[in-house]
Amino acid sequence: MRKAVAAILVLLIVIAGWWYASPIWTLREMRDAAKTHDSARFSAYVDYPALRESLKVGLRRAANGEAGKQSDPVQSIGAAAAFLFVGPIVDSVVTPKAVEAAFVADANRPASSLKTLPVTADEHAVIERAGLDTFRVHGTDASKGALVFRRHGLGWKLAGIDLPKP
Repeated sequence: MRKAVAAILVLLIVIAGWWYASPIWTLREMRDAAKTHDSARFSAYVDYPALRESLKVGLRRAANGEAGKQSDPVQSIGAAAAFLFVGPIVDSVVTPKAVEAAFVADANRPASSLKTLPVTADEHAVIERAGLDTFRVHGTDASKGALVFRRHGLGWKLAGIDLPKP
């Protein structure tokens, strides 16, 4: 009886440790892959179909909101056109090949131009869990957007981006 209780207790500790540490591990692995320009390793942590769909929804919502704010008919037409082109643009840009091309371009830049990465995570990044299957990463101001990760097996993949609130 004591062995069964001890085994269950150990199992619960392992599960709690995984729940706490696995998002941190995933983010470190993605950061290290980006630093070493390893596009295949980086892409292993991205659910491209889900990410594309998330971006399409977010960008269309933003374009739709922008179209409603325009009083000038020409600007309204421009916002409506942006709504139509979001899908094909996102489909062509959010791919493993595009990540690879970005990493190659970044690796070929002179070291002096690499002072800062375009997107950085600092010590103020916040991991916000939403149940056992989802977590979000954002800065101290969550209204500026977040990366959304979903569980895949025992690991995590980037599955969406919450765009900044206007």
